[in-house]
Amino acid sequence: MISVTPVSRGVLRPTLLTITTFALIIEAGARYGFVHRAEDWLVVIFVLPLAVVTLTRVWRWRSHKVHVTNDRVIVEGGVLRHQRSSVEMRDVLSSRVDQRLHERFTRRGFVYLDTVVGPIPVGLVRHPGALCRVIDAERLGAYRDDAPLDDVFTYEDPEPQDFDEQPDVWQRRRYE
Repeated sequence: MISVTPVSRGVLRPTLLTITTFALIIEAGARYGFVHRAEDWLVVIFVLPLAVVTLTRVWRWRSHKVHVTNDRVIVEGGVLRHQRSSVEMRDVLSSRVDQRLHERFTRRGFVYLDTVVGPIPVGLVRHPGALCRVIDAERLGAYRDDAPLDDVFTYEDPEPQDFDEQPDVWQRRRYE
């Protein structure tokens, strides 16, 4: 039905640090001659490790997905060791959101699925209330037995012998 990529966690700081370090090396190379001569080595020593950290965190973030279908909720992710967990909708008792104050302002929050075996974390997502409403609607929709609108219901008369009252045998014996 829907697929959600959770919020990027740990990507912003390495990205900003990589860009800032690279810009400082370029600026220092333009001002100082000895930095200009070692500019390539400085980029390799300082910027390359930061870029690797940034790329691995982006890769990890983009590999994490939450899929909600009408039968189950699937949480998958992982970079080197891919993991996938699935929860049947009939096993979900409820869904809930845990948010701190700053997460409420940014419309983010942790979504948990409460099951018989315990809470299952879905992850930090944007608009967690909307995701919980979709999960709850699908969870409750599985138990709904709506009749189609084109069904015609008619009244059938019961048989007359169903209304004949027969005296209870035990009651009759008591009065005899």
